Amino acid sequence: MDMRRILLTIPLVLWPLASGCMTDATVELTKAPFDATTALTNGTTDATMEILQPLTEFTSSTTPGAWANGDSRAQARHKTRLFAAYEFENLRSDMARGQGEYLASLATLVGVPEDRHPLFFSYMHGRYDNLYEEGISTRESFHRVFHAAWTAPQGPQGGPES
Repeated sequence: MDMRRILLTIPLVLWPLASGCMTDATVELTKAPFDATTALTNGTTDATMEILQPLTEFTSSTTPGAWANGDSRAQARHKTRLFAAYEFENLRSDMARGQGEYLASLATLVGVPEDRHPLFFSYMHGRYDNLYEEGISTRESFHRVFHAAWTAPQGPQGGPES
């Protein structure tokens, strides 16, 4: 009889556990690390995607070679945007110093004659604090750098049209 009573009691004891009887606090504690990790990862992913969007657009084109081999102003702007997106941190470092190979490449891409590179370097270095202003998004900083490069007064006829 005792064995029968034990066997009947076991389902009654286990029923609340098997029915998913969890408090909201338990659920929140269980979800908190996942939510925090997801928020951090999404933020990093969003920032990366903002800066790499031009590269994605380029590689998803049906004929990407058409952009790379042309000489039109739109193609030059596209090449510059790709370069600035891919080399964003290297450009930042060069602009902080006011010189460097990445800054020289940017000057060449926007059409600054080589004899005017030092003026372009000075122009971009002088705008560093505004271009990489603390508190602005990476995307906004990228757009500021791109616009500043294309409107630099040392380019042909005061800089290419924006």
